[in-house]
Amino acid sequence: MVQSSNATRLMRIQARPGSPVERRHYIYPERGWAQLEPDAIARGIPPDSSADLVFHGGKTVPQMEFQNVFLGGQASWLASDIDSINTAITLAMQDRRLNNVVQQFFNRGVNLSCDPRPLLVLEEAKPVQLDEPDVQQLVARLVQQGKVSDSDLGATIFNLVLPPGTILKLDQDNSLGGLGGYHGSVHFQHNGRSQTAYYSANVFSQTLPDGQVNGIPAFDASWKDVVGTLYHEINEFRTDADVRDAIATGNDDGVLGWMGAQGEIGDQPIAIAGQLGHLQRVFQEVLSSTGNRRVPVQFLYSNAVHGGEGPIDEPDPPAQR
Repeated sequence: MVQSSNATRLMRIQARPGSPVERRHYIYPERGWAQLEPDAIARGIPPDSSADLVFHGGKTVPQMEFQNVFLGGQASWLASDIDSINTAITLAMQDRRLNNVVQQFFNRGVNLSCDPRPLLVLEEAKPVQLDEPDVQQLVARLVQQGKVSDSDLGATIFNLVLPPGTILKLDQDNSLGGLGGYHGSVHFQHNGRSQTAYYSANVFSQTLPDGQVNGIPAFDASWKDVVGTLYHEINEFRTDADVRDAIATGNDDGVLGWMGAQGEIGDQPIAIAGQLGHLQRVFQEVLSSTGNRRVPVQFLYSNAVHGGEGPIDEPDPPAQR
């Protein structure tokens, strides 16, 4: 169990290996890594069963929707980047071989689905920086003003995609210090009753003109980095939707979904790959199940191989609950 006293350390973020954000949040095991080498684990990264995810009884979302909201208006974006991001993350979230990895965290016979809502380019001023209160206020306002649909909010995540140059903050951390993204939820009044909306905030990772690194540049193009971050955050929503409530209340059991000693489904692979100097072992462009294009993703944690696992032909066995 993840103890309530450590609630502020619960992972719901994507952090750049070796960064101040990673050092503040991640805890590595004191013992050495297990010397097993299943074929399915990311090459060059030994497995570690102590990082296996544990189900705490909280909300998971096997059938879900997502909507990408691009901030800063059309003037802040290349149209080709918007199209590439939206197309690639849709392919990744609907890919059979990638979903075969995630399937283990749901009951046998439960079908996974992930449907995109129409993308939204928000024609508002480009933010210089965005903190979580800003993220929450924006998501609530979009719902209240009808700019995004309020249907099935409990199974939908709104992905705020920051434009080039915008800094993402979370408490004392920021994307210049290694923060790539995070997910959470916001409670607000809408149509006379309390509502909950789920969100992620995602950095446009790049090296800025002044040489500072913003986010987690891992691929050869920033739009691919965005897709890797989205894939990380959407799957963490899918398997651990209410982690922010667990942090806010200090109540783990019955609130957390799948969480391990080193975080959520997206956390351990990037942390360990970075620690061992193999970041590109878990940030990869993989051939889609249809075989007609490659999609950039970040490998997710698998209890079956005790580490980051790439696409597989058959689903892993269900993880022990």
